[in-house]
Amino acid sequence: MIWDPCLARAVAAELRARLSGARARAVSFHREARVVQVDFRDATLEVDLRPGRGVIVVGPPSEPDADAEPLPAVLAEVGAVRDERVIVMRFRRVRGRKPQPSLIVELATNRWNVVFAEGPEARVRRRLGLVRSRPHPVGQPWCPPGEGMGAPARTRVDLAGWRRLVEGTTPREARLALLQRVEYLSGLNVGHVLAAPDPEEGFRRWLAMAEAVDVAPHILHLPSGPQPYPWPLPGTGAESAGSLLGAMAAVREAAGPDARVEHGRLGRHLARESRRLSRKLKHLRREMGETARAARLREDGALILSSLHLIRRGAERVSLTGFDGVQRALDLDPRVRPQEHADALFRRAARLERAAEALPARIAEAEEALARVAALRARHEDGELSREEAVALLPAAAPAQPRRGRPRPGMQRSTLPYRRYTSSGGIEIRVGRGARHNDALTFRHSRPDDIWMHARHAAGAHVILRWARPERPPAADLEEAAVLAANHSGARGSRHVPVDWTRRKWVRKPRGAPPGAVIPDRVQTVFATPDPSLGDRLGRPRRAPS
Repeated sequence: MIWDPCLARAVAAELRARLSGARARAVSFHREARVVQVDFRDATLEVDLRPGRGVIVVGPPSEPDADAEPLPAVLAEVGAVRDERVIVMRFRRVRGRKPQPSLIVELATNRWNVVFAEGPEARVRRRLGLVRSRPHPVGQPWCPPGEGMGAPARTRVDLAGWRRLVEGTTPREARLALLQRVEYLSGLNVGHVLAAPDPEEGFRRWLAMAEAVDVAPHILHLPSGPQPYPWPLPGTGAESAGSLLGAMAAVREAAGPDARVEHGRLGRHLARESRRLSRKLKHLRREMGETARAARLREDGALILSSLHLIRRGAERVSLTGFDGVQRALDLDPRVRPQEHADALFRRAARLERAAEALPARIAEAEEALARVAALRARHEDGELSREEAVALLPAAAPAQPRRGRPRPGMQRSTLPYRRYTSSGGIEIRVGRGARHNDALTFRHSRPDDIWMHARHAAGAHVILRWARPERPPAADLEEAAVLAANHSGARGSRHVPVDWTRRKWVRKPRGAPPGAVIPDRVQTVFATPDPSLGDRLGRPRRAPS
């Protein structure tokens, strides 16, 4: 269900009429069920925050639970925060000297919270429905949504102000301007005012909703499901309801006790996807900015090569005259020869140049994906996504993970620490699945004379070519194993990847080294071109001894 300020205000008015002056007995926070229950002498109030529901229901009285917190108080006041989806219920204690309690219900989309607070500052004592963006620390005063956020508050407007917002603009611009600046408008009702034949009629429609004129509860039939609302909206199927509280009870009963409505899950999934794409876009743009260094790196490499006779081996810094006649100070790696340092600069420049060619398309793709998610979030908040669309957008449920720990006697883990392939010459190739699995593959699932391979200066998988003969392995098989090592390394985006190889017996692991870190000796190098399709072409052997 979707809440907006008009619905929150109307529900608060019904609660005030139904429960004002009622004597409360206890309050319960059912965290597993995501339900907060207030037991009155003659009624029971439930705030159901389960995903896809978000309803407030008043039912017959019941006995408080054994773990309920006593609440000897009278409901003194019920109201809604102006132009917010927040309902505040203030109680007056009938005995004792404890501060006066309040129950605050926040019903903004995907930010449902119930807070039990005390005192004139409304200090939080208990909470349900914790949301990262509004954590409500226990002991701190509760503050309304948006307070202190710096965003401009929405206000009432006159007819002249309304005209300035809607005239001379596209429907999309008018919708955005109204939602940002005019109070009591939401994705549910803004279409109703924009569908008016002229700005004066649209203003009158808004004013009637802003002043809560002629409230007539209905259940709207939206693509996302039944939606209680204070008025019927033209163009949307609706049926009359006696009250909004009764409509919510009917909606919850129709959903059934075991129903799993995907509205809440979809909102959280779209929010996570939006954050992921925003982070990805930020990272890609930062990488794009780094590509501007490619020309400078090539110039530095060429300057070093042209001045080798002036550079002392082992120097950490050198001052050279650039090609433009300007004196340049360059940092060097003292562990390698100046020529090798220059080669490293050229390789880094080549990587940046390749990235400069590929990144614009990747950035455009990420921007399009982020725009699609933003449009889906807007439709989701407006209730325009059908259940079928929601189910299609949600990720498939992850399969149950096996329990970790020591296997039972007689049981054997089926997952090996490597993937198996067969070269075109019929030799088995084993590719590690990760850092810890690399160690297991190298030191427990290979023979001393097997060929060990790894992409140079890049994180990646250990690769074992099962070749124990004393002579060098066939060139074609060695090249295929090198390509697999390049495919499963951090250098897979390069055109040519240097891959080191040696016999497995010449590979050792230093004491205390992190998983996957080894030191190979007697190393030879081959250059491989990454080919993502090679794994599919080689396939896997039907059966291979481990």
